[in-house]
Amino acid sequence: MTIKSEFINRQKEVGYFENEYKKSDFRFISIIGRRRLGKTRFISEFLKDKTNFSYILVPELNDLNARVEIAKKFHQQFGLTFLGTPEWDDIFEQLFQYTQNNQIIVVFDEFQRFLNINKNIFSIIQKNIDQYGQTSKMFLVVSGSSIGMMHGIFDHASPLYGRRTGQLEFESFDFFALNEWFPDLSIESKINIYSIYGGTPKYLEEVESSNILQEITRILDKTSMLYNEPEILLKTEISDSNTYFNILKNISQGVTKPTGIANNSGIKPTSLDYYLNTLVNDLDLVKREIPVTEKQKSKKVVYQMKDNFFRFWFRFVYPYLSEIEIGNTSTVVDRIQSELNTFVGNTFEEITKQFLIEKNKKGDLGFTFGKIGKQWGRYQKSKGKNTYEIDLAALNENTNEILFCECKWQNQKIDVGILKSLIDKSKFVDWHKNKRIEYFAVVSKSGFTENALEFARENNFMLFTLDDFENIT
Repeated sequence: MTIKSEFINRQKEVGYFENEYKKSDFRFISIIGRRRLGKTRFISEFLKDKTNFSYILVPELNDLNARVEIAKKFHQQFGLTFLGTPEWDDIFEQLFQYTQNNQIIVVFDEFQRFLNINKNIFSIIQKNIDQYGQTSKMFLVVSGSSIGMMHGIFDHASPLYGRRTGQLEFESFDFFALNEWFPDLSIESKINIYSIYGGTPKYLEEVESSNILQEITRILDKTSMLYNEPEILLKTEISDSNTYFNILKNISQGVTKPTGIANNSGIKPTSLDYYLNTLVNDLDLVKREIPVTEKQKSKKVVYQMKDNFFRFWFRFVYPYLSEIEIGNTSTVVDRIQSELNTFVGNTFEEITKQFLIEKNKKGDLGFTFGKIGKQWGRYQKSKGKNTYEIDLAALNENTNEILFCECKWQNQKIDVGILKSLIDKSKFVDWHKNKRIEYFAVVSKSGFTENALEFARENNFMLFTLDDFENIT
């Protein structure tokens, strides 16, 4: 199996940095994204052909020792000199003065650590930007993994509000980036890998084969880097990790409504918002979802795991750590194997969403949409309330066009019943019901029966298989 090891799939970001650097005036850019997404690797790629730069991983030291270490760095790389023990005012003023005639790159990695060293540093940087920024030639980059803290540093109440010239939000790779990582694998193998490892570069680097059960067994080995990765990351970022562990375990097992999450996690419903806000906005591990036809303020909210590897770990590793620790790994692998098809099927919906977005960009769907997501709700029958769910719906709110789509990850061909069922479920969706234009699509891992193909031709269905996922980007 070929696995690419060189830097890939951040070409757009590198191009942005190179264009900004060529402007040769003051630039102040933040890079924000959770750990393991390759921020430091990206910075290294940008710096590899540069000479006049200083990369500083903000040290976890007290104020005095941090000043001494950073001043020493600037002395070694730019020749700045300080009398006695340097103060922050002196350090940053000399740095900005030096950049009046010298184009340099300064990178502060894990920038949020300054919050624990000395919060006045942000005011000092702001003062120097205001005084020297218009004539400075510094390319200043700050990067951080604590998402909530980094956003707080630049919000409207912060001294640095409005001082940035640009920002990059680092996300995990989408599914189709795996075409570069694993160029010789089948689409099905890549879907299996993506379902477990997600699009996090550091995790994808751990993949050794296309045999997914072999990969799962490696993850469950206590010597594996990934065996306790989520535990280490969470305990690094938050103190009350047990509560978050319970929430993530329940969400990964399909408990997605706030009331259910609170009850199953032993949390007061009034306290749940605090924890969910941290998982969504500060850690970027969970996403909030509402039916795609609803307004943002809708109360029809569910919470889903955003990161595939964390979903896998909290679904299959965390609940069985005791068994793994005493050597019952094979039992856990058998359990995972029995549920793997269903587990991958959930990820297949997200991959199909990405597929449709790419088709939309190319104008290949017969209409264009501006929103896409899951659709669900209730309908009434004589015996009480019932619910419906449609895997994906994509809509254009200006033209009242809507696409309903089902995604099927199963080993048998899809028959006509699935197509008819999708039409039936679409009737429960109230969105512009009497004046909308409807489209239908089904995506199948294993193809379609002749009856389904005939029905699709007669009823303007779009049918897609894994072959359509090849070379989409």
